[in-house]
Amino acid sequence: MLRYLIYSLRIRRVEYRIAELPIFLIPVLLTVTGTAAFRSAAFWEGLLIFLFLFAYGDLLNCLADRDLDAVYKPHLTEAVYGLGTHQVILQAAFSAAAALGLAAHLSWLLDRWVLLPMVVAGLLVGAAYSLEPVRLKGRGLWQLVFYWPGLFTGPMLFAAMLFSPWPPAEVIAVAAAYGMMQTGVLLVNTAEDFPEDREMGVNTVILALGLRRGIESGVFLTIGGATGLVAVFLWIIYNRHLPSWTQAALLPLATSGLVVSVSLGRLLSRMTSGGGTEEHMVREVKASGRWVPAWITSLALSTLAVAAAIWWATR
Repeated sequence: MLRYLIYSLRIRRVEYRIAELPIFLIPVLLTVTGTAAFRSAAFWEGLLIFLFLFAYGDLLNCLADRDLDAVYKPHLTEAVYGLGTHQVILQAAFSAAAALGLAAHLSWLLDRWVLLPMVVAGLLVGAAYSLEPVRLKGRGLWQLVFYWPGLFTGPMLFAAMLFSPWPPAEVIAVAAAYGMMQTGVLLVNTAEDFPEDREMGVNTVILALGLRRGIESGVFLTIGGATGLVAVFLWIIYNRHLPSWTQAALLPLATSGLVVSVSLGRLLSRMTSGGGTEEHMVREVKASGRWVPAWITSLALSTLAVAAAIWWATR
């Protein structure tokens, strides 16, 4: 029983939740005022939908990549085969059914029926990322499309619509900039698996662009997203006539954005040095890849801190 629980948690990639929860909380904090919203069914059922959807995507990804992960992520392969593929499918089906059931209830409760088709779309996109015949993960630039609107911006807009018939313009801008920024960092994570993906015939966005152009794209997206995010937050603070202390909350985000952007820029510089051979570039990317979780988490938490400061000053 304990092994079953450990394996089930492992393939849900719970270690990523600390960086994923801000995706839900940031738009909520920018949309609601006061504390009543955090006691509502919309908040708690919406949060459960969010967790079920991300678990669904992780389960299908581990299932689809169980053989690909055998060499470099054997703990995931062990968990899939330890549970059995049928059990993983059942768990994914349960997550999908739970998300749909909660979405149907919230759509009825809030009289906001757009929520249900949004969850259906999330389930379809989550499956399309990992499973054939679509498998966006192996469709070149389509993987980039999944990262930006599918993994970040779309879920953020859904969270805002739990409390508003349509996301405010400022929330849409934050979601777009945040998705752009984090997508840039994720390209480094994708590049880390470049040789293995090529060997297995998985045409990721990095294979489509090439290692150097892939990291160049990551640098561009991260810098553009971080700069845009700070600018949007400054606009929100000015537009809402918030006290000047809220601007100080931008310092951790600006610092994190600068550190990550400089780190990616240095990675690109190191890749082009030493002759720029593929072996050299792969080695540099893998050396930097270990920092990706810290980069994503620092950007997520510092963005959440700004949203929390704005909510506190607005309530």
